[in-house]
Amino acid sequence: MKRGILSLSLTLATLTPTTALAQVVIMAQDRTFLGIVSPNRYDSDSICNRYGDYGSRYGNGIFNRYGKYGDRYSEQSAYNPRAEHPPLLIKNQQIIGFVSKNPKIANRYDPDMLQIEICQER
Repeated sequence: MKRGILSLSLTLATLTPTTALAQVVIMAQDRTFLGIVSPNRYDSDSICNRYGDYGSRYGNGIFNRYGKYGDRYSEQSAYNPRAEHPPLLIKNQQIIGFVSKNPKIANRYDPDMLQIEICQER
């Protein structure tokens, strides 16, 4: 797993959208961009935009319970309590943690708590 994360971190600069470079980015370990951790409900890349690709229950992000990154069975899902390759949290091209329900993952952030803390009405 460490080798995969190292190779992933080396390619982040070319994969991360420029609008998200100073923010925390959620990225799958297969290098798929899964949104930014931003309370901005109008930003199309924000996990708090319920109508955007990354905050919607039907989009391409971690909150789609039928998608690869949000179901209960995928090895890359934030919601699989046994997944060993959950989405990464990245800031300034450095891995700072994981979005996962797996209690055995160090430096993990529960996806539901992340959404509650970041997306609460202000």
